[in-house]
Amino acid sequence: MNLEGKKLFFLGVGGMGMLPLALFAAEGGARVEGFDDGLTPRAEGILSRAGIVVHEIPPQKHRCDTIIVSSAVKAEHPVLKNLLSGSSPEVVRRGEFLAQVASSRRLLAVVGSHGKTTTTALLAHLAERENWAADFIIGGLPSGDLMPARNRNDEWLIAEIDESDGTIEAFSPEISLFLNFDWDHADRYRNPEEIHKAWARLASRTTGTVIFPQTADLPFELAGDPSHREANFATGNDFLETNSAAAETTYRIATGKEPQASALVGFPGVWRRQTFHARGNDFAVIEDYAHHPQEVGAFLTWLERQGLPQPLRVFFQPHRFSRTTRFVDEFVQALSQLDEVYLHSIYGAGEKPDSTNDPLAAISSGLAARNIRVKYVANLGDFPERRGTFAFVGAGDANEWAPILAAVDKTDSPVSTLAELSDSLQLSGVYRKNENLGRHTTLRIGGTVGLFARPGSVSELRWLIRTAGLLQVPVVFIGNGSNLLVSDHGFEGVVIHLDGLVWERKQISEDRTLLQVGSGVSLPGLARWAAGEGLSGFSFLEGIPGTVGGGLTMNAGSMGGWVGDLTEWVDAIDPNGRLVSFSADQLSFGYRSCPELEGLCIILAVFRIQGTDRPESIRSEMREYSSRRRNSQPGGPSAGCLFRNPEGDSAGRLLDEAGLKGYRTGSVRISDKHANFIQPDPGATAGDVIEIMAYARDRVLSSHGITLEPEVKFLGKHGMRSVFASETKISDDPVR
Repeated sequence: MNLEGKKLFFLGVGGMGMLPLALFAAEGGARVEGFDDGLTPRAEGILSRAGIVVHEIPPQKHRCDTIIVSSAVKAEHPVLKNLLSGSSPEVVRRGEFLAQVASSRRLLAVVGSHGKTTTTALLAHLAERENWAADFIIGGLPSGDLMPARNRNDEWLIAEIDESDGTIEAFSPEISLFLNFDWDHADRYRNPEEIHKAWARLASRTTGTVIFPQTADLPFELAGDPSHREANFATGNDFLETNSAAAETTYRIATGKEPQASALVGFPGVWRRQTFHARGNDFAVIEDYAHHPQEVGAFLTWLERQGLPQPLRVFFQPHRFSRTTRFVDEFVQALSQLDEVYLHSIYGAGEKPDSTNDPLAAISSGLAARNIRVKYVANLGDFPERRGTFAFVGAGDANEWAPILAAVDKTDSPVSTLAELSDSLQLSGVYRKNENLGRHTTLRIGGTVGLFARPGSVSELRWLIRTAGLLQVPVVFIGNGSNLLVSDHGFEGVVIHLDGLVWERKQISEDRTLLQVGSGVSLPGLARWAAGEGLSGFSFLEGIPGTVGGGLTMNAGSMGGWVGDLTEWVDAIDPNGRLVSFSADQLSFGYRSCPELEGLCIILAVFRIQGTDRPESIRSEMREYSSRRRNSQPGGPSAGCLFRNPEGDSAGRLLDEAGLKGYRTGSVRISDKHANFIQPDPGATAGDVIEIMAYARDRVLSSHGITLEPEVKFLGKHGMRSVFASETKISDDPVR
């Protein structure tokens, strides 16, 4: 298959089966783009360095020749449906595309229920070390300098062939390396005979040699071409030795040569395969991708021989409901060599649970019947003291705890752990510890923040929010900091600020009716840009000193206009790090509020363009608004209006009638121009601001019988709260 110049779109591009294939296609000359709503910073970095364009948000339309989808993407997937609207590219599954790529090569297929990724990586390592003319596609991310894929248009192609989705039927290898014949994927193969038949068909299509373990008999007869040859590889003391022997035997058959040394010599390993995150005398953390009962048992046997700190604590997350249901007894047997097992919720991988069946409870009962202690983990507090060896086993997402717990052991607070993790991942954004937060607000008042984060991408942002949640670190999002008062004692959490090109994009739709804008765009900047483009309806934003994200959250308004009135669509990240989207009819914008967006990190909005006009006419309107604002509002550091307008009234009028213009407390005074604004002197404190607000509120209550509610938000030591929170003291946080 000639990839040169082909336009390919990978939906689910960050998956371990998809990412290497995308790299292979790009190196072969294809123009590759993709999207993945679960993209990790690690995967994003690899793809970006390869020149692959990864869309930060779901593309509405995209022109391409072929869409490659992962097995988790179904026909009704909304992103796939959008990609197909108005165009008709070919849609193929990952395995089908791999088969097309492999059809013009001498294919060396690595097959079996488990061990494929490590063995394929060992063969790739041999290809590089021995200068073997073999390209490769590994179903995982190798460590060190070994890439997940290589495409130099070499004679051979090494690739692992997945039997789980039926695409195995499209391959005709020259060499088939069978690592094992264990039954798996009970959702497709109802019994061992069915999966054996699928492997038998692959063996019958193999034009050269079929290789299998020395200790195993072929569970099928080789049919078809009598030129088929059989070969065996020796099984070692553990799975790594066995995988190495399989790779070395296959190398000899493919090349007719002996490798210079064991395949394990110089082998960098594969991420999530026997990966240590900490390894000391008293504490170690390791993770492994084992998810079939046989490989779980093999990994635990290997683990016990490593001389690691005791006790051994295994955290097991089953993968797929169908597999877990079918192999309950086998998982119990694999885990029965332990004294204690910690269970994590089943990772569905696209499958939905059966409400009539609970296989996790069945595993727990089976272990308990063997006098094995069973506990469940879901939160940081569920984990035992950090002593001994923590082993995370499974192919789901519970492995995210492994680096977290390793970092917790080296740091003195959850926010320090988050900072440590962000440093270790070498993220593209900016992450600063103990940053002065006051200088990031328009008031220029306040203490420091534990971690000030400016993520460089959506995947970084998702990781940051998700990991902060797991660590129970409070998270606050700020734009321009224009409606925010920070405690003099700072904030013991993470503040996320979105700025830079990634978050400040602007794009007009082809029909010029919609404007897509990043949440980090400043509202005055948007007004000026829209005027230059001749777009009407944005002029009122020129005097609102905030960003699109903040403006949406509080439905910012001025001069009779409101951000909510422009809004057609919003994309945001929820506290679990998931992408969520809202259409206009799902949002209830009110006065200085939008409940649905509270607690979310907005990343993008789509605004309705009200019309078009000459840029100079729009700028003239903006100058008029600016003049009116300057005549009524003071300049200098400000948080905007301190109090919300009572229904049917004006807070500024009430404060003025209470005689508060020009009133001073400490280093802060109420403006002579507008009584709902304050003007702090250099060196003013949050305590000064709170004291003058409390005094002003009491004066209005005394003179008019109305209790004013603060519009300015207060960020205290432990998070957002009311300026007048009754449980705190003025010297610490709010009062009254």
